[in-house]
Amino acid sequence: MEPVALALASNEHYFPGLYCAVTSALCHLDPAREADVRVIDGGISDKSRGILSDLVGRFGRKCRLAFVAVDQTIFRGATLGPGQSHMTYCRILLPHLLDVPRVIYLDCDVLVFRDLSELFDLELLPGKVLGAVPDSETLSIAEDSPHMADAANPGAEGAYFNCGVMLLNLERLRNEHFSESAIEFLDRRRGQYRFWDQSAINFLLHEQIHELPEYWNRSSWRFDTQKNNHLECVLHYTTSAPWLGGTPGPAQVLFERFAADAGSPVDRQIAAFKKSRRQQFFRNVLAPFRALAFPVVSFFYKIAGQKEKCAGYQKAARYWLYYIFNAPRRRRLHHKRAEQIQGMKFKSAAFKSAT
Repeated sequence: MEPVALALASNEHYFPGLYCAVTSALCHLDPAREADVRVIDGGISDKSRGILSDLVGRFGRKCRLAFVAVDQTIFRGATLGPGQSHMTYCRILLPHLLDVPRVIYLDCDVLVFRDLSELFDLELLPGKVLGAVPDSETLSIAEDSPHMADAANPGAEGAYFNCGVMLLNLERLRNEHFSESAIEFLDRRRGQYRFWDQSAINFLLHEQIHELPEYWNRSSWRFDTQKNNHLECVLHYTTSAPWLGGTPGPAQVLFERFAADAGSPVDRQIAAFKKSRRQQFFRNVLAPFRALAFPVVSFFYKIAGQKEKCAGYQKAARYWLYYIFNAPRRRRLHHKRAEQIQGMKFKSAAFKSAT
C-alpha cells in the first residue's frame, strides 16, 4: 500500500506542538502502513530535529522523516500571521515543496486520536482538489471578508473551511498553479483578509473543497463543551497553543497529560504560560462587565443605524451571559472530566522520549 504522507510546518517556538502532533499521528496509524513524514522547517534547532528523528526511529514500522527548508521571504508582501511570522503561509507551497501525489497536512496544534490512513485513502469527489472540515467559528466566506466575497462571487453564505487538517491532491494543485495564484492573492489583497493563507485557500478554491466529517478536525472548544471525553477524532487547538498556556478546560488537561506521557511535558513556569494564566484570570474578572456593557453598546449602534456592529455586540452579550450563568455547572463537569483524563492511558507512552 502507498505510504501515508503527512506534512506539518513548524519553527522552534511551535516544536512542542509538532512533537505531540507527530507522536499522536504515528501512534494511531494502522501498524500495517508505512509513514512518510515531511516537516516544513521554519527554524527548528538541531537539538529539536534530533529529538524528533529519535522519536520517529522508535516506531516499529517503516517510517521516514524529512525536514524541508522553506524561504518565508516569498510572503513578505502578506500580513504577518500567528507568532508574528509567515510560517502559516508555508502550507500553500506544499504542491512545490513535496514530491508526492497527495498528502495530509496537519497543523502543529493538533492531537490525533484516529487512524489517518482512513483519511489518506479517501477518494475526493470529482472536481475537488482538497478535503477539509467546515470552520466551527467562521461559518461563511462573508465572515472572512464581505467585500472580497462579493467581488469573488462565491456566494456570501458559502461554507468556510478550517485548513488545520487537509487532504491535498498535490498533482491537481500543481497543474492549476495554485501556489502562484495564492501568493499573488495575498500580496494584492493585503489587509483585506482575516485568516492569512486560510483566506487564500477558501477564496481561490471555494468550489473545489470536499467537505470532511467533523471528527477529522474537532475544535478544542467543542471538546470542552462535550459531556464526556469521547475522542476518536483529530483534536485541533484553534484558540491558543496549549504548550504556551492555552484555555483552561478538559482539552488543555488532555494536552498536558498526553505531552507528559509522550516525554515532552508542558513547562508551566515559562513566561508565556504565566502570561496566559493572567489573561484568563482577567478574562473571568471582566466577564460580568462585558455582559452588562455590550447590550448598551449594541443599543447605541442600533440607534446609529450600524446593523452589523449592533448584531455583533448582541451576539457577544449573549455569549458572556451564558458564560457567567453556566459557570458553576461547567466547573463541575470540567472537574469530573479532568479527573477521568488523568486516568487515561495513551499509546504514546511506549515511545516516550525525554526532551
